[in-house]
Amino acid sequence: MGNIKFWLPFLLIAIVANGCWEEERNALLELQTNIMSSNGKLLVDWAGWCELKHIEELDFTVNNFEGALPSCLGNMTSLRWLSLAENYFMGNIASHSIWRRLTSLEYLNISSNQFEVPLSFSQFSNHTKLIYLDVGSNTIIPDTEFQNWIPNFQLEFFAIYSCINLQNLPYFLHYQYDLRILVIDGNQLAGNFPTWLLENNTRLAGIYGGDNAFDGPFKLPLNCLLHLETIDVSNNKLNGHIPKNMSFAFPKLTSLNMSQNYLEGPIPSKSGGIHLRFLDLSVNNLSGEVPGDLAIGSPQLFYLRLSNNKLKGQIFSEEFRPHILSFLYLNDNNFEGALPSNIFLRSLIVLDASRNNFTGEIPRWIRDSTRLLQLDLSKNYLEGSIPVEICNLKLIQVLAISENRLSGFIPSCVNSLPLKHIHLEKNQLGGRLEHVLFNFSSLITLDLVYNNFIGNIPHTVGSLNTLNYLLLSHNQLEGEIPTQICMLNNLSIVDLSFNNLYGPFLPCLGYLIEAEKDAEISSTQYAATSAHSWLNFVAWIRSKRNYHDSNGLLSDMFLMDVETQVQFTTKRNSYTYKGSILKYMSGIDLSSNRLTGEIPVELGNMSNIHALNLSHNHLIGRIPNTFSNLHEIESLDLSYNRLNGSIPVGLLELNSLAVFSVAYNNLSGAVPDFIAQFGTFNKSSYEGNPFLCGYPLENKCGMSPKLSNTSKINGDEESSELEDIQCFYIGLVVSYGAILLGLATALCLNRYWRKAWFRMIEALMFCCYYFLLDNIVTPIKSIQKC
Repeated sequence: MGNIKFWLPFLLIAIVANGCWEEERNALLELQTNIMSSNGKLLVDWAGWCELKHIEELDFTVNNFEGALPSCLGNMTSLRWLSLAENYFMGNIASHSIWRRLTSLEYLNISSNQFEVPLSFSQFSNHTKLIYLDVGSNTIIPDTEFQNWIPNFQLEFFAIYSCINLQNLPYFLHYQYDLRILVIDGNQLAGNFPTWLLENNTRLAGIYGGDNAFDGPFKLPLNCLLHLETIDVSNNKLNGHIPKNMSFAFPKLTSLNMSQNYLEGPIPSKSGGIHLRFLDLSVNNLSGEVPGDLAIGSPQLFYLRLSNNKLKGQIFSEEFRPHILSFLYLNDNNFEGALPSNIFLRSLIVLDASRNNFTGEIPRWIRDSTRLLQLDLSKNYLEGSIPVEICNLKLIQVLAISENRLSGFIPSCVNSLPLKHIHLEKNQLGGRLEHVLFNFSSLITLDLVYNNFIGNIPHTVGSLNTLNYLLLSHNQLEGEIPTQICMLNNLSIVDLSFNNLYGPFLPCLGYLIEAEKDAEISSTQYAATSAHSWLNFVAWIRSKRNYHDSNGLLSDMFLMDVETQVQFTTKRNSYTYKGSILKYMSGIDLSSNRLTGEIPVELGNMSNIHALNLSHNHLIGRIPNTFSNLHEIESLDLSYNRLNGSIPVGLLELNSLAVFSVAYNNLSGAVPDFIAQFGTFNKSSYEGNPFLCGYPLENKCGMSPKLSNTSKINGDEESSELEDIQCFYIGLVVSYGAILLGLATALCLNRYWRKAWFRMIEALMFCCYYFLLDNIVTPIKSIQKC
């Protein structure tokens, strides 16, 4: 249970210290005993509530309490601090008189419950001491009758985030002039952004209005707000340009989040300020070049996100050298040219410059960013080799340079790096993998598809104990699949398709995917959208003086979780899986190789696999009956092999199957009944098997099979090939016989030719005799004499 177990002993001490009544002390002891055994019930009918009249602080946060509040709670007229947050309390605030009676309240938190809160908040009209009010994550109900009341309190903190049915701000906010923190994010608020809140509350330190429907331009207040440090208006519908004088209107601005809007035009010069540490302008329609004074005017800039815009030109000027910039996101823009030297700052932790138009080579001064945890340069036009200086990044966990024009080899020293995710797919990298696939103690993703790697899959792959995703398709790998791959118990996705792998199918592969894997998958959400995480982020930034711990490394409070994504072909299409979907995806693709032998029955153990593709190999034998155990499978492709026998009837139990193909094998018998999932498969799933019968095929069971056009063509081609071979040998024999016969006839009829023939044979015999005598017999005799 939550805090109640810890708070009640302190309340007892407070009551004894204040000389309160013995009845209250006994009531608290009884309350503690009852609540600890109440299983989430608050004991609404418990008589002891009415005895607790002098309690000043009460915290029921995170206790899974449910139901209505006790009516005697209104007797606690001395109560100053009350938190009911994160429970399952319910009821209409207006219908309960306890709120009107608790006029001594200074702090009230009823967030994350199932209360119905009237929009007018008139229940608190007599409260004169209230300074903190949090009603977030409840249901707001209309209450137009008491909208225009004037409050007797002045709040310093007000939160009404993520509420149901909140479409307008409470009217009493027009009479608030001392707010320090205002949290209104995650609602359905529309119209112009309430700039009047900024003008009324000159001591405001933070306003959080993200995840709403505010539209129109973001207008600056008429007055200067000297205390405002945080503005979050992300994920709205704001349009127009970013105000030019923002640094003058908010001189102490620390954090500005205007992401996910419809802002356009250039980023104004001096858009930050000397105190700015966090700037997120991503997912807008901003254009032009990044102003050269962005970092110069913001020397404390710590986090900069400009991704998903239309920014272009050179990335930064030579003057761009912020000393503590740790997070830099430039992805999904139109930046061009070579990567400048000043982008690889010593303080960088995350650099994402993917999906731009960068050219040239990866600069060797990448070695300067020794604190880098994540490097993403994918989907550009970078060329050359991966510089060996990348091995100087001793902390790097994510290396993504996919979809470029890189060539050469992967530096063998990368094995010494603590990498978790390697994305080098769709380049022109080559060489062997023996020097790459070992010594990774924490590798989760290895994606090297569409490259030119050669040789065998090394046995050292078995040392990658933490590997979840192994993607090596579309290379030139050969040899047998090493048995050591079966040692990777965490594998969820294996793609070795389109190589030259041969040999038997490993039975142990059937034990790779037996249950869901708890892969390390999460999203990188450094720019939090919820009020609580944003407040924690801002508080964390404020607490950092020099931004580094004693070892010179940034705290990993919220930095270690990164988003990985994997491209995998299933259901005849290539899909990109990431986030929570990737966690539940599992599949094996060994198609387009030269695998031989039978399909092991052990593959039926993979009850949680979603995709299995063994097509375009040389597999023989029957389809295992154990395939009926693949309950989660959605795509099963066994086409273009040499399988025989019948299709197991048990496959009808695969209720999740969406794509199925056994085309172009040697299967026979009736196809599964046209019911359940198999009622969605047409004849293309079975074609190329002339001895299969039943709907949707044209061959009816019990009749002679009709060869399909393809089969007839194949048969004609085979017959034609046999006839050609027979004709060749017959012609060879006839020709040879004719030559011998003609020679014998000529020697018999002409004695001069006959004498010449015998003289030639005699001369040839003498030549062979003396050749053997001079070159073999004589040297042997000389050796024997010695």
